[in-house]
Amino acid sequence: MRKFWIAAGALALCTSASAQVPQDIAAKIAAAGQSMDPAAFEPLYATYFGPEAWTGIRIERDIAYGSDPLQKLDVYTSEQHPRGAPVVLFVHGGGFTRGDKHGRYQPDNMTLWAARQGMVGVNINYRLAPGAPWPAGAQDLASAIAWTRANIARYGGDPDRIIVWGHSAGANHVADYVGHSELHGPEFAGVQGAILLSPNYPVAAQAGQPNAYYGADRSLNSIDATVERLRASGVPLFLGDAEFDPEMMLATSRGLREGLCTDAATCPRYVHLKDHNHFTEGWAVGTDDQSLTGPLMQWISDSLGERG
Repeated sequence: MRKFWIAAGALALCTSASAQVPQDIAAKIAAAGQSMDPAAFEPLYATYFGPEAWTGIRIERDIAYGSDPLQKLDVYTSEQHPRGAPVVLFVHGGGFTRGDKHGRYQPDNMTLWAARQGMVGVNINYRLAPGAPWPAGAQDLASAIAWTRANIARYGGDPDRIIVWGHSAGANHVADYVGHSELHGPEFAGVQGAILLSPNYPVAAQAGQPNAYYGADRSLNSIDATVERLRASGVPLFLGDAEFDPEMMLATSRGLREGLCTDAATCPRYVHLKDHNHFTEGWAVGTDDQSLTGPLMQWISDSLGERG
């Protein structure tokens, strides 16, 4: 398995016990259960990302990595980050048909957090279904990684130390890219880790209309096939889900762990985010709630190694 080397002192690693979800927020999340209405939860985190949260962060927006209007990315750096810093490339969710890299906070808070931890953050848009079905999302991710590998050094990033992070449908795009070797070009050599936050693959064949992105091909959109591809990829994995994720995401997480953890070498680091739901697990990134980011930084430090 390939190793992801972290330069000594390059990251502001979390060494204290991770803070958890504030009690008032946890109570509101529990009361809503598995609700998939983001408007119900956005106000809970808006106050964490006021103007002061962005002090010292440089952002270059809407850089083209392809010819399509959606093939754009943003780069986040801190005024204090070291040269040769690891890179976190984030892929937003949205059910394959919607979503955007730039909003009031999520997914901007993911790349803001990365920059504040001494890394370079890259946030991408990609072509959306149904107008751009499989494999457009994974191909766009490959192109964005290729741009990153060719250009990130001038932002202080290390082109050979890229972590790809996806949430929801974005996690599917990450898993698909990592697992489908036929989509890899020279850029794949820079990918040293993949974070899958609440991906969604059916456990069994489902009746009804084909998936808006995958179509009707079950070999593209199933846990078993995904497990086999990820096992063969050799890329270290971090997997997360939330207590109040929809059951389909929780079933995906169980299936991935059961399939990948038959071999310790391919078993992902896993965190189950108590008191969180499908949206708040991401919106909490960059706040005092380190229930996700604490284990994540430990994974980067311990599981992927440190250069002496």
